[in-house]
Amino acid sequence: MASIGYDRKLQRWGYLFIFPTILLFSVFLLYSILNSFHLAFFQWGLLDKKVFIGLKNFATLVQDKRFWHSYRVTLHFSLFTVAAITFFSFWLALALSSPALKFRNVLQSMIFVPVVLMEVAIAVAWKFMYQSTGLLSAVFAKVFGLRIQWLDSMQVAPYSMILVYFWRRTGFYMVMFIAGLFDIPSVYYEAATIDGAGFWAKLLHITIPQLKNTIILVVVSCTIFTFGTFAVQFVMTGGGPASATEVLTLLVYKQAFEYTKFGYASAISVFYFLTLLAFSLIQLNIFKSRAEG
Repeated sequence: MASIGYDRKLQRWGYLFIFPTILLFSVFLLYSILNSFHLAFFQWGLLDKKVFIGLKNFATLVQDKRFWHSYRVTLHFSLFTVAAITFFSFWLALALSSPALKFRNVLQSMIFVPVVLMEVAIAVAWKFMYQSTGLLSAVFAKVFGLRIQWLDSMQVAPYSMILVYFWRRTGFYMVMFIAGLFDIPSVYYEAATIDGAGFWAKLLHITIPQLKNTIILVVVSCTIFTFGTFAVQFVMTGGGPASATEVLTLLVYKQAFEYTKFGYASAISVFYFLTLLAFSLIQLNIFKSRAEG
């Protein structure tokens, strides 16, 4: 009985310690989500009176060509970024987790540094490098003889955004893969070596199957974060040129704070939220079925 009372006392203290986090989470996240769902059914210009219009905002959204263009831009950005980050972070983790590699801790730290930098500061720095007189433009002109319009070309600008986000986030997912690699029992590789298995056999039959949970985590979390990208496009292009980099989050910002259409912006946010939720559930089910199969 004494132990039960002690456990309950510990639980109460535990709830007390997590209460500030729950409070902040509820106020700044849950309330914002619920309020967006509420505002989606109203016409509101911040200074005007809220007018209930039912599903009219969603009807406008379905017919809005700018929204669907922004949606395609977001899908394109997310697809290419997630694929590139997952692929390269995995191979970087594989290379930098080798005990035979000298200065591997230094190299890991160097690749991880962009993760802890402010995204706005990164966007400003890369914007300078992308300018016609910037470092990146100068290197390409000197080495390859190419003068690339990194931010002024509708074809190139979306990939310029992908490159910046890839540079910033790859180190984070590399660390996740390294943690997963260290969690694989070494006896598996030792037994495979005795059986004469080579690098590719070990990779396909040991490493990748053992990393399935890490791969799921990387793909799903990377999809969520890339779908919510904002600062890079906002700082570097403002959605241009000709809306080529206008992702959904940037469109929501413009509809709300430039055009003061808070109801319509909330409707876009709701659609964005439901899409992201559906993508996450589909990805989890796909990976789960493959893991079970």
